[in-house]
Amino acid sequence: TQKSRGRGEMKRVWGIEQNEARQTYLSFYWAVDNLDHMIQEARIRFISWKYWHAPYLHCMAMVVVAAYDMYMECCEGKLDAEWYVPEGQRMDFRKFRLLLSEQMLEYDPTDNEYPGDDKFRVVTQQPKKRRKPQSTGAASVSSDGVTAESLNAAKSRRICTTIDKFETHCRSMFIARNPKTCEVCGKNTLWRCGLCDNKPVCVLQKKTWQGGSCICRLHNESFFGLTRSDKEDVHNGKKGQWRPPSTTDIRRNKNLIRNINEVGQESL
Repeated sequence: TQKSRGRGEMKRVWGIEQNEARQTYLSFYWAVDNLDHMIQEARIRFISWKYWHAPYLHCMAMVVVAAYDMYMECCEGKLDAEWYVPEGQRMDFRKFRLLLSEQMLEYDPTDNEYPGDDKFRVVTQQPKKRRKPQSTGAASVSSDGVTAESLNAAKSRRICTTIDKFETHCRSMFIARNPKTCEVCGKNTLWRCGLCDNKPVCVLQKKTWQGGSCICRLHNESFFGLTRSDKEDVHNGKKGQWRPPSTTDIRRNKNLIRNINEVGQESL
């Protein structure tokens, strides 16, 4: 490597012979600095006299950093085109940690969705007949429970395939006395759809008409499987664990519904 210092007549040039160890250090030490900075920002620590907690917390922080790196790699869309998320919509490290903490605090081991859940005390206390079988995959907010049968059943009631049918649902809308959680956005609303088992759904946003996105999505087949009641009816989950779907969840669910419809048409 050639180095130089000075100007004009005072300029001097010399060379440094690079060995493999030095070249490796200079090529990757910046990554170590970034990792140390993100571990510090993870803020996974507590005060304790038990010194062996320190390396454990350090490893947990490294796991969170590695998980965020995997998330960013998936958002680039190189592993799967459906996973692509525009840069402006990707979570930063702070939002990622908050969402990760929220999911961890709300997870119930009795769902038995991950290996080792059946060893928790809250699970072993349950009678064996009431314990849920081990799930084959990880917990997800995607539409894994949507099938052609459930989709066709919803088309006969909630899903509107024509404007005329959507008009009848709009005419059945009424205002109740007590607010309930909207099936689409998760906000409190007084509006109910009479033809959809009085499901709560927002019609106005801050007492003004802004397109009625909630009522349209509730009756749209591309949104089937993402509502609050679908969490329990379609995915066999709990309504308390439901969260409003993100833009990525809506896009993936739309592709899933399209694939189900295409397979059904080919079978005919």
